[in-house]
Amino acid sequence: MIDSHRCALLLRPQLAKDIEASLLKKTIEQFRRDASLIPSGRVRLDRWRVDTEASSDSIGSTDLFDVDALYLDRQAVTNEQFQHFVDHGGYEAESLWNTSVWPAVKEFIDQTGRNGPRFWSQGRYPESKATHPVVGVSWFEAEAYARWVGMRLPTDAEWVRTASAPIDSDGALAQRKYPWGDTFSHEMANLWTSGVGDTVSTLSYAAGDSVSGVRQLIGNVWEWTSTSLQLWNRDVLVPISEPMKSLRGGAFDSYLESRATCQCRSGESPLARRHNIGFRCAVAAHDVAASIALVTDTSTS
Repeated sequence: MIDSHRCALLLRPQLAKDIEASLLKKTIEQFRRDASLIPSGRVRLDRWRVDTEASSDSIGSTDLFDVDALYLDRQAVTNEQFQHFVDHGGYEAESLWNTSVWPAVKEFIDQTGRNGPRFWSQGRYPESKATHPVVGVSWFEAEAYARWVGMRLPTDAEWVRTASAPIDSDGALAQRKYPWGDTFSHEMANLWTSGVGDTVSTLSYAAGDSVSGVRQLIGNVWEWTSTSLQLWNRDVLVPISEPMKSLRGGAFDSYLESRATCQCRSGESPLARRHNIGFRCAVAAHDVAASIALVTDTSTS
């Protein structure tokens, strides 16, 4: 389970209490390599307009959120990691899936008709893309995978707090425009202007890491969050006829700089299986804190 991105599941108190001490220690060490601790605090999120005629979709109004401490994957979920989910029967395990979509899970197939991401073949990812982010997965597939590994999708507020690293000083929040700072550079992220034209390994572009060591929050692939999309027309919240889920971060084919900031937001139907949408997982710090503290206390006593 350690090798299949499922450390968070093992660190749940109900499982961790029965794990042998040395294995628990190895699990925590791997978990800390996989996920970064994001401290609790506040974050400011821009509101987004209905029309897109302006160069930026932000309406210049913000909302303030309090975010509890969490762990967030340092990299987006890779093809190799998602393969474990497929091979272990993730698409057949009803308990992992949202009840509203379960009857249609059989329709989530690859190019050869087997269950799996849209652009896979014969139930396998492209051989050269093991460490690339998995794409062609719907929001529901991302949610099911996250549940399988004992995690969940991050909220918008959690994602933006991780990316923008807010500094709270005397009641004023200073937030980064990009995870690496306030100056745009195509060398920090895989965007259209980078000239790659496709996804790259989730290990690439280390120079663009966030303050907390989370990689590729900007570029490579858009990332699903758990938040439902809401749009504003000036100060009026506009209901959306079709349920949509929020996307963050931009992708390798994002052309405009305005689509590659910590605040930029897009949205898609939760059934969409696009070539440029992936995801990463989160878990509340308090859900694994007891297990981590148990090993820490033992090692220091």
